Amino acid sequence: MDKSLLILGAGGHGRSIAELAALTGTYSNIAFLDDSWEPDAPSVLPIVGRMDHLKKYQASFTHAIIGIGNNGVREKLHAELQAEGLALATLVHPRAWVSSSARLGKGSVVFAGVVIGANVQTGEGTIINCNSTVDHDGVIEDFAHLGVGVQLAGGCHIGKSAFVQAGSRGGFGAFAEAFAVCAPGSTLNSRA
Repeated sequence: MDKSLLILGAGGHGRSIAELAALTGTYSNIAFLDDSWEPDAPSVLPIVGRMDHLKKYQASFTHAIIGIGNNGVREKLHAELQAEGLALATLVHPRAWVSSSARLGKGSVVFAGVVIGANVQTGEGTIINCNSTVDHDGVIEDFAHLGVGVQLAGGCHIGKSAFVQAGSRGGFGAFAEAFAVCAPGSTLNSRA
């Protein structure tokens, strides 16, 4: 059976995921569920229904992923997909570099220009955005989101659902608590 991908959310993040997925050449069919969908409304995107239509489409797709950047919403939808038995895709852009010893959690997305070093571990549903670096032995917990150009040295620890925004950085052992929101350009401290 050909692989197909259902993306929940057709906003900017979801569209970026669709482009990434197409570049991998893995999926013969990529479509969206999005609450903006209206029957018979013209759309340039292949939106097949609303979020509450998931049960209707689950048998038509081999994989699914959340195309929403909000960490809390992503976690909720991630749980719904698992409860429905859909296989969660993990996507890595062809122009990202991920160490063979790194481990990426289910439903995670790694965008273009990312470098993930040796023994890095990411949890489920994480986002590592364009041109970010997570050096050796880093831990990115479930549903954490690294914005564009985040640079983290070795041994970092980013807590569950933390949002480290664009241009932030941290030296060896950089730390962000669970659910933290780090402003763009932040410097993360090391864990005491």
